[in-house]
Parts: sequence; C-alpha cells; structure tokens
Amino acid sequence: MVLACAMLTGCGNPPPRSDATTKAADAGPDPMEAKIAALSPTLQRTTFFRAINDANYDCQNIVNVVPRGRIDGKLNWAVECNRGAQYIVELQRGGIFHVSGVPKNYR
Repeated sequence: MVLACAMLTGCGNPPPRSDATTKAADAGPDPMEAKIAALSPTLQRTTFFRAINDANYDCQNIVNVVPRGRIDGKLNWAVECNRGAQYIVELQRGGIFHVSGVPKNYR
C-alpha cells in the first residue's frame, strides 16, 4: 500500500514551492501594473502596438482594447487590430508583455 501511494503524485504532502515561486508570490503587486494603468488610452495603445509588433505579429493600427482583468494573477487585455487580427496581451512581472492569439495576417 505504501509503495502504491509513493508512486502516485497526489499522495502525501504537496511538493515544496521553489524559491522563484516563493519570491514572486512574496514580492507583492508589480509596480508596472500601476504604470500601465496610469497611461493615457493613446499611450496604452502605443504600448500594446509595440508589444504585438515586437512579437512579430502584424498590426498596422489598434482599433479596440478591452481590459480582461486577471488571468492566473496577471493583467490581460484583448486587443483588436485594423485587419481583424485579435490578440491577448498579458503583462508579466517586471513589465514584460506576452502576446498570444489568432492573427489573421502573420508576417
């Protein structure tokens, strides 16, 4: 019985959190969140435009930005470009943006 439990990942105590996980959780809110929130809508769009283009996706002009709240503790925005491409822009800790979605036109 002990051997069967040892072979299952769900038995016993949960694994200890790594130092990186502990540091990120204990660091508190990311100051970049407040900086992005304080930007004017024009500067926010410029920031998201740059993030999308830096990720090698095609976006000539942003036509709509919708805040999506937090997903897994990270702020997210739905961004639509003029050619119909739609992206999710996620703010990572430290001001790094992760861009995902289904672009209509990929470079």
